[in-house]
Amino acid sequence: MNKTTTFREVFETVETGSFAAYKDLPENTLAEKIIKLRMLNGLTQRQFAARCGIGYSSLCRYEVGGVINSDNLEKIIGALNLDVHYFD
Repeated sequence: MNKTTTFREVFETVETGSFAAYKDLPENTLAEKIIKLRMLNGLTQRQFAARCGIGYSSLCRYEVGGVINSDNLEKIIGALNLDVHYFD
């Protein structure tokens, strides 16, 4: 990506189905896994939080490494039809 690429251009790429750049994102921490899931689904933080039924501010906190409560973790797992072991 060059210096003149805009935020909108990045998401236009996502909207057109170019998710290949996101499949190689790291998954070493819970925060990284949540970010990767969101990006692979082509969602903004607000969209992802709404889809999962959690608060936007909570999602922001989780993406920077905050502790996630079990209720919200279950909501994310359920909303995305994930195996609970993905977050182990």
